Amino acid sequence: MRIAVSNLIIDIEKDQNKEILKELEKFGIKKSNITKLQYSKRSIDSRKKNSIKFVYNLELQLKNKITVDEKSPKIRIIKNKSYPKRNPLKLEGSIAVIGTGPAGLFAALRLCEYGYAPLIFERGSKVEERHRDVANFYKNDVLNTDSNIQFGEGGAGTYSDGKLTTRIKSEYIEKVFNELVENGASEEILYDYKPHIGTDILSVVVANLRKKIEGMGGKFYFNTRVDDVIIKDGRVVGIEVTSPYSKDNLEVEHLILATGHSARDTYRMLHKRGVFMESKPFAVGARIEHPRADIDKMQYGKFADHPMLGAATYNVTYNNRKENRGVFSFCMCPGGEIVNAASESGTSLVNGMSYSKRDGEFSNSAIVVAVNDRDYGTDLFSGMEFQQKLEKKSYEIVQNYGAVYQKVTDFIKNRETSSEIRSSYGMRLHSCNLNSFFPGFISNNLQDAFKYWSKNPFFISENANLIAPETRTSAPIKITRNELGKSVNTGNLYPIGEGAGYAGGIVSAAVDGIKIVDSIFTKVIE
Repeated sequence: MRIAVSNLIIDIEKDQNKEILKELEKFGIKKSNITKLQYSKRSIDSRKKNSIKFVYNLELQLKNKITVDEKSPKIRIIKNKSYPKRNPLKLEGSIAVIGTGPAGLFAALRLCEYGYAPLIFERGSKVEERHRDVANFYKNDVLNTDSNIQFGEGGAGTYSDGKLTTRIKSEYIEKVFNELVENGASEEILYDYKPHIGTDILSVVVANLRKKIEGMGGKFYFNTRVDDVIIKDGRVVGIEVTSPYSKDNLEVEHLILATGHSARDTYRMLHKRGVFMESKPFAVGARIEHPRADIDKMQYGKFADHPMLGAATYNVTYNNRKENRGVFSFCMCPGGEIVNAASESGTSLVNGMSYSKRDGEFSNSAIVVAVNDRDYGTDLFSGMEFQQKLEKKSYEIVQNYGAVYQKVTDFIKNRETSSEIRSSYGMRLHSCNLNSFFPGFISNNLQDAFKYWSKNPFFISENANLIAPETRTSAPIKITRNELGKSVNTGNLYPIGEGAGYAGGIVSAAVDGIKIVDSIFTKVIE
């Protein structure tokens, strides 16, 4: 018998395992009757800083049946899930996958599971070589525009935090998490309320996924950029690819496009070839960085150093009702660092990342303002050019790759910061009044948000600094597709993931890759 028990609340200062068993006994479940106990979710209730609690959802396998009150909100019998069975279609010709971020990798894996042998193209390097390219950029200012924080095996998510939180609901989420664990991620991601892998472990996971796909028949082409798509009569018939050694035209019968949100040259090439696209909203702002100890105290009070808690996360929002515009935290990296995320020469921007232990001195998060076509214009590439303008401005102020900074308190007072700051950011920092750096609607909304949050002395303090700009929160373009997942005007082109405008993180991108493969390349068995 399998049962689920939810919302067991245990005080942090108590023995968690003993208290869980005591709580289960209240439902008539004795320890001797449990053959298997596993978490399905574990979260932290820190609303009362002097009384922090863990909240558990459990799944139990029992030797003997028990009576379950069907009206109880806390306990239920687990019924076996049933999903539609699918068979692969008999298709002729090659299938190409462009990009090896989570959408591309999971699409390729799903194709292999159905017996297809996809060709997978990645403009950047394998993850091991990509690390060297990124290190060379930070040390010597040598930017490889095809292998960097944005491009390369694993996509932009490899250099984030490996955050796996998602708002989507999908039958494929369990599949994604199980694959990640099978390929090297900690089993904690299966139940942690804010699961993450960490850049160090995610690099291993990505490499293992590649090896699994290769073992199932997929073939990877790294350092191979797709420069053009050949379209005839509304269908893709081939691709033009460039590697360090050659330039080739390859025949393609099906093209899965998973290029990520920063492939601006790809967007322009597709537009030139007539593929239908739309501009879409995104967000722009800065990274806010605090000493990790301040954020831990803000969230956990006297329990800030408790060994069961780790580095604290947070989420803040502000809504400007007059403008109907949101300001919000994004991609929070506890115990992490701020990195330069440039992918184009002569531009500079920042992002956040952290390792699996999240034990760095600082914690950071993007604080961004919603941006849409009323701000940047109605041309297809106006939003993309809006991003580029800020990235170029940062590069010109620093006079090289780096970032601009300002203390939060100085930003509120509209004055440039006169002193140097301590930061996790490893490249150049140049003091700048961000009120004049950003367009007025961004700086004004940031001003209002910071003043609104100023009642929190840990969040708005002399220890809080802004590092800017953060511009690549999401794709500025949507490659429009129909309900099956096909481009609306190019029949065998299948845009997926963040770059297509249909995902917003590792999990949602991976799910999108699986979903579209199922939709296009299989049929449901009745």
